[in-house]
Amino acid sequence: MKLNKLAVRAGMIVAVAVLSACGGGGGGGGGSSSGGSSNPPIDSSDIVRYPYETVYGDACRSSSEPTPGCTFVRATGQRVTVSADPVYNSQGFGSDDLWYVQFDSSGRASVYNDLGQFQYYANPSEFAGYVSGTTIGVGVTGAFWENVAGKQYWFGKNGVLYSANTGASNYGQAINNKDANKAGDSDSFALKSQANVKLIKAGADKLMKSYGLSASKAVAVASALNSWAVMGAERGKVTETDMDKTFKTVFGVQFNEAISAFKSFQAGDTSAARELTNRSATALGLKPEQAQDFVKGMYKNALAKWGYDVEQIKW
Repeated sequence: MKLNKLAVRAGMIVAVAVLSACGGGGGGGGGSSSGGSSNPPIDSSDIVRYPYETVYGDACRSSSEPTPGCTFVRATGQRVTVSADPVYNSQGFGSDDLWYVQFDSSGRASVYNDLGQFQYYANPSEFAGYVSGTTIGVGVTGAFWENVAGKQYWFGKNGVLYSANTGASNYGQAINNKDANKAGDSDSFALKSQANVKLIKAGADKLMKSYGLSASKAVAVASALNSWAVMGAERGKVTETDMDKTFKTVFGVQFNEAISAFKSFQAGDTSAARELTNRSATALGLKPEQAQDFVKGMYKNALAKWGYDVEQIKW
C-alpha cells in the first residue's frame, strides 16, 4: 500500500507523534526511548495498519486462507494465486488437485472434482462473491468483479475461484472471497458481509475489554479499521484521505492536528499535546489515562519494531 509524500513523511514521526499528541492527560516532559536512534528505520507508510493489527491481527497473515477483504498479498498488492491454496499440489499434481468449474455461455456451471469427474450443475449465485447475473467477485467498486459466463476456474478449498483462463490477465488469480456475502446490493455487500460483521464484533469486544471503550465507540473504531482494510484490499493501496478519515474515528482527532501538536512537543511546548490529548479522550468517551493506554496499546508492537519501549515514552 502506498501513500503520498506527506503521509510518508508523517509515517516517519507518527510512532511518537500519536503517543505525544493523542495519549492521556496530565504530565509533561519530553519523549524518550530505550533503544534505537532518534530516526529509527521505518519499514512502512500505511500508518493505520498498526492499530488494525492490534485489533485484528495481521490483515493478511496467510494468503492461503482468504479473509474479509483479503484475497491479495499485502506485501505486493497482488491478488492471491492458485498456488497459495491449501489444496494446490497436495497430491503433487499442482492445480489438478483442485476441483474445477466450467461456466457455459448462459452462466450455468459444471463442477468437476480433482479427478475430472462431473459432480453437479450450479448457478453463479451459489458461489461465494456472487454479485448479480453472471458476475462474481470481491470489493465494492467492481475492480475485482468478473463475468464468468463461458469461462473456467479452479475451485479452491475455501470456495475461492481462481481463473483458469489461459491468456487472461488474471490467469491463476483469485476472483472472489470465501466469505463474501450473497447480497444483491453490490454497493455495500463487501462491508456488510456476514464475515465482516463477525470480524467487527470480535474487534469491538477486544477494544472494550482491553481499553474500556463503550460498545458504540468500540464498534465505530473496529468498523473504521475494517473498512480501511477492505478499501485497501480492493484497490491495492490507501490514500491520505482514507487514512485521515480512519485516524479521526480511531483516535478522535485529526491526523494533521496530531502532527502539528507533536512538532510543538518536540520544540518543548507540551500545551498543544495536552490539549489534543484531552480532546481525544473526550471523543472516545475515555478518561485521559485510559486514552493514553489505548494509544500506547495501538502502537506498542510498531514501536518495538522501531526500537522504542512504549513504557519509556513520556508526555
